[in-house]
Amino acid sequence: MKIARARVYPIALPLRAPLATAHETIEVRRGALLVLECDDGRVGLGEATPIAGFGLESHQAARAILPALAGLALGCDPREPAALRSRAAALGAFAPCARGALDSALLDLEAQAQGIPVAELLARRCGRAMRDTVSVSALLRGRTLDELVESARVARDAGFTCAKLKLGAGPFERELERVAAARESLGSGILLRLDANGIFPDAARALEALERLAPFAIELVEQPVPAAALAALASLRDRSPIRIAADESAVDPDSLERVLRLRAADVIVLKPSALGGATDALAAAARARSAGLAAFATTLLDGAVARAAALAVAAALPEPLLACGLATGDLLARDLADVPVVVRGEVALSRTPGLGVVLDDARLASCSDGVPLEVAA
Repeated sequence: MKIARARVYPIALPLRAPLATAHETIEVRRGALLVLECDDGRVGLGEATPIAGFGLESHQAARAILPALAGLALGCDPREPAALRSRAAALGAFAPCARGALDSALLDLEAQAQGIPVAELLARRCGRAMRDTVSVSALLRGRTLDELVESARVARDAGFTCAKLKLGAGPFERELERVAAARESLGSGILLRLDANGIFPDAARALEALERLAPFAIELVEQPVPAAALAALASLRDRSPIRIAADESAVDPDSLERVLRLRAADVIVLKPSALGGATDALAAAARARSAGLAAFATTLLDGAVARAAALAVAAALPEPLLACGLATGDLLARDLADVPVVVRGEVALSRTPGLGVVLDDARLASCSDGVPLEVAA
C-alpha cells in the first residue's frame, strides 16, 4: 500500500451570515483540501483553513506549502507514517494548518487500512476505547438582542447542555447585556461559556469584567487576555471567579509548556488544525492532563473534513470531557460534505473506516476557489 497520487484543491467556504469576533468579521473561510490516493484506490482527506488570531499561516501560505508536504508523502506507506510526519514537521514548521491537513489524510488512510474509524485509531493509541457520542456546545449568534435570544432559545429547545457566546463585538456594557439575555433565554440548566479572544488588555481589567460576569453562572472564559500576556493570564487565573481556558495562548508545544509552567489556565482548548493535526492535539491533551488540566476540542470554523478530524480527537479524549465546540458546520452556506447531525446536544460517531467523509464532485466544484494542482513525484 503506497501513496501514488496527491492533489491540492483551493477552496472557499462562505458563511451563511457574517460572524463577528474580537479579531475580525468572518464572511468566508478560505484554504485548501488535500487528497492523497493510494495504489489500491483508497483516498485520504485533509483540510487546511487557517483563521486570523492564532498565529497561523495565511490561507495563501497553506495553499503554497501543501504541494510540498504532499510531495513528501508520494511513494510512502501510510501505515508507517512516523518518518513522514517528522519530515513534514521540519518542512512545515511554520504552517500548522497545512501539517494538520497532511496528518488528517494520513490518519484517514491508516484507519481505512485497518478497517476502523480514525477516532478508534486515535483512542487505541491513547490506550482508551473511542466514545460512541461526543457532547457539543451550541454557538450563540445574533447581531441584535432579539436575534441572540432566539439563538439561545433554539439551542435550549434542541437539547444542548452547553452554549458558547463570543465577546468583543462591542463595548463591554453592551456585551454584559448580551450575556444577561443569553443566560435568561437559556435558563439555569444549560452551561454558558464565553470566548473573549483576548479583548481585555490586562489582568486588572479582565478581573473587573469577570467579577461582573460571574453572577450569570459562567462555566469558563476562553482567552480573556491577549495570547502573549501569559503573566497576566496567570495572575488572572489565581483570582478569577470563573475558570480560565487558554486558547490562543497554547497553540504549540512550547506555548502549552509556558501555560502549564505558569499555571496560567484551568482548561486547554484544543484546535487540532491550529496544533498541526489530530496527532499533535492528542499529545497536547495528554501533556495538559498530566499537569492536572482539563482539555476539550473545538474547530477553527473549518469545513467538513477538518471538523471530522476534530471530532475524532474529541472521541479519543479521556473522561470527564467538557462539551466540545464542534457544532459549527451549520454556519457554512457551502461545505465539502454533510455536517454530522447533532441530536440533543450530542454527535454520534460513525463506524465507517477512516474519517467517514466521502468527496462529492459537485460539492467540491461548488467550493472551488482556484485551479487544482496535481502533485508530481
